Amino acid sequence: MKTKLQKLTVWFSSRKLKQKVRSLFIIIMGAYFLLFLFIYIFVIRSNTEEYITDTNYNMLSSVNNSLERELTGASTVSKWIMNSQEVRDYLKGNGDAKSSSAYSALASMYEFTTSELHISSVYIFKPSGDYIDIANGVTSVDRSIIMDRSWRREIEEKAGAYTIRVNGGGAFRTASGQPVISLIRVINDQQTQKPIGMLVMNYSTGLLEDTYQELSGGERKFGYFDLDGNVICGDELLVKNYSPITINTKESFWLQKSDGNRILYYHRLTNTPFTVVAYEDVNFYSYVSTETILMIAVFVIMTALSLVLIGLFMSFYITRPVERLVQSMDDVKSGWFKRVSLKLPNDEIGHLKDSYNNMLVEINRLIEELVVKETAIQQAEIEVLQEQIKPHFLYNTLDTIAYLALDKPSEEVYDAIETLGNFYRKFLSKGSRTIPLSDEIQIVENYLKLQKLRYADVFEDEYDVCPELMNIPVPKLILQPIVENSLYHGVRLKGEEGLIRVSVYELEDRLCISVYDTGVGMSRDEIEALMDTEGKSFGLRKTIERIQTYYGTSDVYEIKSKKGYDCEVILKLPVGQGGGH
Repeated sequence: MKTKLQKLTVWFSSRKLKQKVRSLFIIIMGAYFLLFLFIYIFVIRSNTEEYITDTNYNMLSSVNNSLERELTGASTVSKWIMNSQEVRDYLKGNGDAKSSSAYSALASMYEFTTSELHISSVYIFKPSGDYIDIANGVTSVDRSIIMDRSWRREIEEKAGAYTIRVNGGGAFRTASGQPVISLIRVINDQQTQKPIGMLVMNYSTGLLEDTYQELSGGERKFGYFDLDGNVICGDELLVKNYSPITINTKESFWLQKSDGNRILYYHRLTNTPFTVVAYEDVNFYSYVSTETILMIAVFVIMTALSLVLIGLFMSFYITRPVERLVQSMDDVKSGWFKRVSLKLPNDEIGHLKDSYNNMLVEINRLIEELVVKETAIQQAEIEVLQEQIKPHFLYNTLDTIAYLALDKPSEEVYDAIETLGNFYRKFLSKGSRTIPLSDEIQIVENYLKLQKLRYADVFEDEYDVCPELMNIPVPKLILQPIVENSLYHGVRLKGEEGLIRVSVYELEDRLCISVYDTGVGMSRDEIEALMDTEGKSFGLRKTIERIQTYYGTSDVYEIKSKKGYDCEVILKLPVGQGGGH
């Protein structure tokens, strides 16, 4: 999951701004759609279902009450029949179904059931199984079931109270196949209260249909099921689509959703083997007021228009200007530092364009400055090379070596020639602009070693360097001119043996290189005059200028001198800086 999220994040980040805005717009529209769907399903639909459930519960309770009234009326009729003297005389007598007592009992039964519209048949059973009956249709009786003790046990346990069974619990069957509702009760002797017979009143399903007739209509249909889930009566569609059906006999009322907007309701009727079922094809919009629908529609339209306006605003004022600005900036890739001349609004994007143009101006200025700096460095290096390759130093050194060859051992001559070679080898340094500080120190050592061939009694040289600093790169030939200046304009002019000492150390993040001599020194005025001298003569001033150009700062040197005693030139080079690469 985390990998997929990372991939999605990478994909989204790689999209262009316009694509990101479109994606965001689609996501927001989808979120609003889901919000409206949630409002419909979990708010409007839920509240509507709750309302429909409460309504149908009340209706099914009303059906239950109607059935209780019907059964109460049927129970009253059954009491009239069982308390009839003619019926009791038939049960107590020995006559069969053709006896006069039987005819009298039948007449009494007709008299009490004349007003009962849904009476299908009435039976009076003797304990022996013989019976008399009146019937509106052909009804078959299975006497073996009637005489079964398990069938009779519940009825006898009621001690005269009635029991309701469908088809008499399997004992009765009509010729049409339509089920009958059997009200069964034991007839007790009035004196002994012992059973003398049994009364069975079979009603047609019209008894049940009357309980919901006034409530049925439109999209709401009713029906009755027995405890086994078989349809007793009901709407044709209910019988066709929901038979047999599993009935939860442990619940008195519950709701089951089915077939989309069709909702089924069940109500287990008390003291009966019936469950009344109602189904309704629900149009949830019909339960929502016109004002509510109108408000939702207005809200949806306003939201959609707002999102569209936001999308257009972002397109005209953000994405399009940014795209145009990016297209103009792409010209820089081809090397054209051309200012953007688009007409953009005076907002953040317009400010971005101005900042970009200002940046180009600054880049061009820095390029020009870099070109000037690079030119100055190259010119200074050329002057250094020109000065150093002047023939007088080489001629003087070769003359000295020639005298050595005549007067000194060959080893000294060889050493002098090797020193001269090393000097020019390091001096040229294969054209490199910077060299390690160790090479720069070695150039000075070779230079002074060559000068000692001529001025052996004029000076001594010393070196106090920190080995850890020897690999730091420095501009080439920054020490030799200073050392040469110390020799020719300091030590030699004093007329006595002097000292030239080169020191290297680090101080406050600066690489400090000190050239100290015990020559004639300079006063403050002479130092200022030296640094202000015009012209192209090579010397201290030119070396300092070259170092300042290379490091981009003027604070790269310090001169300490006492007239007639000594002079010290300290180079203070920034560590890790420099533009002359």
